[in-house]
Amino acid sequence: MFRAATSSSCAAKQAQLQGITGVNAGQPVLNALDFYPVFVAPGTNGVPACNAAGCDSYESLFSGSDRNIFRAPFQTRVDMSLAKEFLITDRFKLRFKFDAYNLFNHPDFDAPNNDVVFFNDYEAPPLAVPKGSLGIIQHTIGSSRFPQFALHLKF
Repeated sequence: MFRAATSSSCAAKQAQLQGITGVNAGQPVLNALDFYPVFVAPGTNGVPACNAAGCDSYESLFSGSDRNIFRAPFQTRVDMSLAKEFLITDRFKLRFKFDAYNLFNHPDFDAPNNDVVFFNDYEAPPLAVPKGSLGIIQHTIGSSRFPQFALHLKF
């Protein structure tokens, strides 16, 4: 993970704009500016100094942050099943079953998008906001409420 301007690491709470519950899908979940690479000036931190061939202005520092520090939005789903078996005769039974998937019709949001572009054809370090959709949730997962009835004749 990269941090803009002065630091080479970013804490999860610092980059997160929304929590993992009550997500507003139209707004970014992560702050893209907290993922800007920290560029190293030529002649410092082992980067060669400028010479007649030019300068390497794209050397950057690695982050000091841990891996997998972000979690996707909280997901909740309630499924329910009811069944009743009726005895018709000693040999025949009729079973009625009702299943409801996602009973409360709760939307579950997918993980935020990780699409971001910091450079356009490697011309120069950017000064504006990164392009792309980093941190924006664009999809839901699972389905809406789905009821299902079944009738089984056992013999």
